[in-house]
Amino acid sequence: MRIIDNQKEFDQLCLDLEKESIIFMDTEFCRRKTYYAILSIIQIATLNQKIVIDVLSGIKIDGLKNILIDKKICKVFHAPDQDFDILLHIFGKLPVNVFDTQIAAGVIGLEEVMGYGRLCKAILNINLDKSLQKADWLERPLSKELLKYAIKDVEYLIPLHRELSKEIDSRNLWDTYKTRSDKLSDPATYKINLEKIIKRVGVQDRSKEFKERFCHLIMFRENVAQTIDLPRGYCASDYQLIELCEKLPINDDDLSKLNIYQLPIAKKIFKNKLFELCLGLREAAKIN
Repeated sequence: MRIIDNQKEFDQLCLDLEKESIIFMDTEFCRRKTYYAILSIIQIATLNQKIVIDVLSGIKIDGLKNILIDKKICKVFHAPDQDFDILLHIFGKLPVNVFDTQIAAGVIGLEEVMGYGRLCKAILNINLDKSLQKADWLERPLSKELLKYAIKDVEYLIPLHRELSKEIDSRNLWDTYKTRSDKLSDPATYKINLEKIIKRVGVQDRSKEFKERFCHLIMFRENVAQTIDLPRGYCASDYQLIELCEKLPINDDDLSKLNIYQLPIAKKIFKNKLFELCLGLREAAKIN
């Protein structure tokens, strides 16, 4: 296993990867206290080597973009939605020519949403230790235990890809795989899903007008979270947004009666914009 933590080695790695026809990838990151995930490491395996790129070492990883968007290189991931969300934010582009082992597992008749550990057991009969899944990947130096754990997330992608591809080939299921995997290359996949939030918080049976107001407030919270780089829930929970949607405060007196009064969404730099939004929503709904 190679640890890449300096620019010279990283730049050479990118040149080497350009010669590969297939690479196996994963990332580790942290977003517990931020809106935008902090990328910690990138794990890459080829058929000949295993590599961990220490992104927090200060190296510039721009050179990886050309690898990710190179159509000649197949990139194998497992359930890369969160990885791609991060890579899209960093590079402004999504990887192309991707093989997702989770989607492939569903295509051949296994569980539609199958975790990496369960898939390794089902296909390779390997019991994968996932006890460090919640580890602090921002901690430095990275322990040997963490590095060993991280590299296994790409090491077993090699035989998984081989076995899943073989099965898809033998059953002529590549068209099905392509249909299901097209979402990975669609930037809309990584945008906030308003309908999903509405269902999750249980307001799908409210009036159309209420749901429209609720969506406006969700997007307002999104802007706040992005501006101050804090998780959405830190700015206001989904259920606090429901209360906000019901009351639509337009002044300090209204706001002081709500549970969000001390939250970032109601702080000084956003408060007036919140009042303006709520006033507009009141007028649209003809609420006094």
